[in-house]
Amino acid sequence: MKISELIEDLRAVHVKEGDIEVTCTGCLLEDGHGGLVPDVFETTVENLIVRDGGNLGRRVRLYL
Repeated sequence: MKISELIEDLRAVHVKEGDIEVTCTGCLLEDGHGGLVPDVFETTVENLIVRDGGNLGRRVRLYL
């Protein structure tokens, strides 16, 4: 997602819902791993860092 798209989506949510917390959901294992213990977590974004990303190109990385 490009920054402009993210900003547009966040503005729409802000208008509808107010100034609420933004969280991210992730997992420690690669997709499709079947385990007995769920490996999903939810956390907030702590900071943003701009990096060169090789094949992904220049990007903003969200650190959780």
